Amino acid sequence: MFFKKYYHARWVVYEIFGIKIKKKIKPTHIDTVNLILGKNFGIGNRIFAIVNAIYGYSPKNLNIYWDKDGWVDESFSSLFECNFDCKITEYNDEKICKTWKNSKNERTIESPQTNLLTSDLVERILINNNITPEIEKGFKEIFSKVQPTEKIKKRIKSINLPEKFVALQIRNAPDWQLYGRNESLNSFIEAIKKCPKDTVFYISSMSKEVSDFIKENSGCEIIELPEKNYKSMTDAMADLYIMSYAQKGIYSFGSTFGELAWWLSKTRQEYSIIGSYANWKWIKEDKK
Repeated sequence: MFFKKYYHARWVVYEIFGIKIKKKIKPTHIDTVNLILGKNFGIGNRIFAIVNAIYGYSPKNLNIYWDKDGWVDESFSSLFECNFDCKITEYNDEKICKTWKNSKNERTIESPQTNLLTSDLVERILINNNITPEIEKGFKEIFSKVQPTEKIKKRIKSINLPEKFVALQIRNAPDWQLYGRNESLNSFIEAIKKCPKDTVFYISSMSKEVSDFIKENSGCEIIELPEKNYKSMTDAMADLYIMSYAQKGIYSFGSTFGELAWWLSKTRQEYSIIGSYANWKWIKEDKK
């Protein structure tokens, strides 16, 4: 195919003989929006894509293809209860995507935006310090409608949380290691030691090895979901909402999971970000 046209959040992309031309499009109401959330999209990516679609298009109907064959192996409806103004219909069979179209009243987004995007097409990311109180207030009204299901609430209640604690999210995992994204665990230890000695930390990690290292080397009280299953989406969602309850968050650079916990918080949560683009392989390759 010599010509292809497709949508990426608030851009339309024209691909002609392999050459891509991007054109910005302003937010506008569209009756039906279709989102394709493939297996490479984590939970943070998916929820930001949904929020961006609702904010940008104010649709009456939001159809989502929600892949369950990757790290995310549970359905949207089994993890979240949402009270949006639009109707959300979930599909788990990729074949549905072939029936979706682009027209005046229908928009299919093949490559959704996975960071929060405002109407001026600026990505609002914690590390950029560009989230004003006004932006925070407006979007948190949307995020407040993303609530956990009863089974997630039950898992959250399995741990007795202190009144005050700091969330510690470490995204290190084999998939990130492939792209140079894992950060030195000692960087997180250093961040922990900057806090008062009596601080309690709730850790969200993707392996027992990482959690054990932090517990053994931090010198502080580190708590975690009891008998945590590091491959369970239920436990991952419990982590997400528990982190949103914290007074402060220490989050992994580049992870939308920690970013999402911040947006789900009912208060203006303090935060610090550990890491940078320094070791990301695709960044290094682009600089060659």
